Amino acid sequence: MTHTLSLNKIVEILEENHLLVENHLGKLETEIQSISYDSSKITENTLFFCKGIHFKADYLVQALEKGAIAYVSEEKYEVETDSPYLLVNNIRRAISILAPIFYENPANDLNLIGITGTKGKTTVAYFLKNILDAASATETGLMGTEETITGLRKETSHNTTPEPFDLQMFLDEAREAKLPYFTMEVTSQAYKMDRVLGMTFEHAIWLNIAEDHISPAEHPDFEDYISCKLQLMTHGKEILINHETDFFERVYETAKSSELAPKIYTYASDKHRDRADFYYTDVKRKGSILSFKVVSQDGAEDFAISTLGLFNVENATAAVAQAKLLGISSEAIRTGLLKTQIPGRMNIFENKGVTVVVDYAHNLMSFTALFKSLRHDFPTEKIISVGGGPGEKAYQRRKDFADVVGKYSDYIYLTAEDPQFEDPQKICEEIASYMPDAHYEIIVDRTEAVTRAIQSAKSGEIVVLLAKGTEAFQKVRGVWEPYLSDVTLAQNLLEAL
Repeated sequence: MTHTLSLNKIVEILEENHLLVENHLGKLETEIQSISYDSSKITENTLFFCKGIHFKADYLVQALEKGAIAYVSEEKYEVETDSPYLLVNNIRRAISILAPIFYENPANDLNLIGITGTKGKTTVAYFLKNILDAASATETGLMGTEETITGLRKETSHNTTPEPFDLQMFLDEAREAKLPYFTMEVTSQAYKMDRVLGMTFEHAIWLNIAEDHISPAEHPDFEDYISCKLQLMTHGKEILINHETDFFERVYETAKSSELAPKIYTYASDKHRDRADFYYTDVKRKGSILSFKVVSQDGAEDFAISTLGLFNVENATAAVAQAKLLGISSEAIRTGLLKTQIPGRMNIFENKGVTVVVDYAHNLMSFTALFKSLRHDFPTEKIISVGGGPGEKAYQRRKDFADVVGKYSDYIYLTAEDPQFEDPQKICEEIASYMPDAHYEIIVDRTEAVTRAIQSAKSGEIVVLLAKGTEAFQKVRGVWEPYLSDVTLAQNLLEAL
């Protein structure tokens, strides 16, 4: 679908929102046909936005050379081309307001399901997507950590909740494709950075909360983190809350106080059967299948998933509850649940007695859930772990890694995990300093570390590859450097055994 927006209208919108500082467009009255903050993606009549802490004037020059007709920025750039421009006092806010207007508010025309939580967003999103696919007999939309599916495209994600222009473009494609449902993960950064500004969700799900993403580049403290996540509870027409989440009363009261006056439902384990609208019980394992019952006002129904881990039963229950609220049949729910294999989540591979578990676990809550599950399901095996901590964000994860991975692992290979502008060796050394009694070694090259771990493992031992899952890149100094991915490495190395 083609969209246009006049420069005059853009000026009017910026003025109405007290964002415009100076107008240097002259008599330019062009209809904008494209908006972009990526200098490599410039087409005819593009309005270019200069944003980002690492933005360089060279990017603007490149955009202008490719045909950008004007630019929006917080400062005037001295470039050879005398191009029209607009100065604003908050470039990120300007983008967040203009993006949905340019794409004609596609969220308003979609059956949009938003999911937030510290752990489990991706798993619940895939459970739900596969359930909705089965119910609709067609593909439904998805936007999250692993991939984006709009009905017109399917591509690997780089941000769980994309930047506003990309987000609105994806939603616009889903509207054009007439998708019956669209499921998306909604991060704390999505609200912190105004990526979902003004969006209303038909359905909103709260999974859990624990301290994470605390750093100068993300949230200064836990209060800021939880406050951002809570905003989803005030932007949903129907709310589903995990009754066993920390801060349940605060989450519930936030939803209850929403101006949208949403219907609020809860789910839990059978420990809270008297308080929840949906609860799971009678969990059993047979091989790689976990069966369980979900009890609601409709009675008890049997379901099963092909992904191990009690925490995944909890995630599946959230998906079952949401599907029931949507009026989806139990048959479609069963089909979707069993079909679901979440990329990079509790993926288990085995050869010659060596088991490799690939999981995206990367914070205290997910580390704890994963390793408790492994000790329960594989109680006698030696655990060898491979992982590290990201650079420039979520510094608490380094101690969390030491406290949990260090406790449950018999041996650890500390390695790079998206170090960005930090030295990965120093990140590994910091993690090591928190676990002086652990058996470990530092191998900064992740491919080498994974290779050493798997090739040195003996029959009956488990190798756990943490945090990267199916990601085929490492974030290094602002560049997405190619990496084969933990999943691919695991499969190749096990086959070679």
